[in-house]
Amino acid sequence: EPRPELGRSRAVMSIRVEWPKEGIAVVVIDAPSTNNALTRDMLTALAAAFRGLRADDATRVAVLTGGGSRAFCAGIDLKHADAVFKMDERDVDNDPVFQMEHASFPIVGAVRGFAINAGFELALACDVLLCTPSATFLDTHVKFGILPSWGLAAKLSRVIGPGAARRASLACRPVGAAEARRLGLVVDVVDEAPPDASTTSHSAKDDAAVGGTDHGSPLMVEALKLASSIARSDPASVRAYKRVAVDAFAAPLGVARLEERRRAFAQYRALPKSFFRKMQSAAGIRPRAKL
Repeated sequence: EPRPELGRSRAVMSIRVEWPKEGIAVVVIDAPSTNNALTRDMLTALAAAFRGLRADDATRVAVLTGGGSRAFCAGIDLKHADAVFKMDERDVDNDPVFQMEHASFPIVGAVRGFAINAGFELALACDVLLCTPSATFLDTHVKFGILPSWGLAAKLSRVIGPGAARRASLACRPVGAAEARRLGLVVDVVDEAPPDASTTSHSAKDDAAVGGTDHGSPLMVEALKLASSIARSDPASVRAYKRVAVDAFAAPLGVARLEERRRAFAQYRALPKSFFRKMQSAAGIRPRAKL
């Protein structure tokens, strides 16, 4: 499918791809009413979006962000957890993190609000992270008694150090924006512009209903500015440099990632449906009555 013209966008299953500038794609997880939590269909759509960008030679840089103001991505939508966790781990075409990790172009993550579990892992799949003061990175896999499969256990200690990573993961301890900057998880914290009088009545509910991406927000301005700086460099040099950097970072990481994923999916396949009902109950999700 051809990409949309400059300044236009394309959306599939709450995943939107925009081209605000030549060579720069913005990928938006746009389901703010559920804090951008991921269903199986959204996962495959997100993977397809990055797979399409990888196949498009015009893509020089991508920016990944979440719609609305409350969350970058709140992880897996627990109403759909059974379908997500039973996916085939060998199906890399429908694995968004695999598609991101194997992209030849750099990916800038623009994080506003919560990045929880799978959302945290999507952030870690970006090459550079910017965030707002409201950003919070949280790993609660231990709380739910489930293993990560997209790199949290394998990557986080390499990014912020083993002690800080294990404290965050084993104690389910949130990492706020300032700490994330200090630990090197994000490169910059971008202050949000204070709301003016005309927007003070705009509620979180309104924000969730509208969604979308404001390219004029301070966070997106900085993300697009960084993306533009990268896009001005020679594309072949950028691709080669990224490949060298990624390969150097992942030399022992590749084995760790495969082992993490193997163990995680061995666990997922053995989980009974009652486990997912308990997950939903713990999160306060009640099953709908059947007519």
